[in-house]
Amino acid sequence: MSEEEQNLAHQEKLHKVLSSEVRLRLLMKATESNAISAPKLAKTGDFDITPESIVNNLNQLENVGLLKSKNVRGPGNRPRKEFYIPEDGKTLRFELVPDDYHFSFEDAGVAKF
Repeated sequence: MSEEEQNLAHQEKLHKVLSSEVRLRLLMKATESNAISAPKLAKTGDFDITPESIVNNLNQLENVGLLKSKNVRGPGNRPRKEFYIPEDGKTLRFELVPDDYHFSFEDAGVAKF
């Protein structure tokens, strides 16, 4: 597969991931704090989905490079993943408009897809 075909395949994957309102809302949450985790998000009541579904959506965002994760120890020393916005040259900008989301994704030229 050529570099151009790989780039187009990644762009298609990125578009599919960003076509979900849940994932857009998760990205917005990630911009509001240093790290987010499914158990904490599930407790807020902001998402009407299970913690497992939250993790699945966070993993999809990580798979296209919009989030990164690290393993940490939670309550009771149980392992869990925390997700955060990577600092590798990408910029995410969200604007919340009533009943709609507007965002832009910019590559600062540091990271290649």
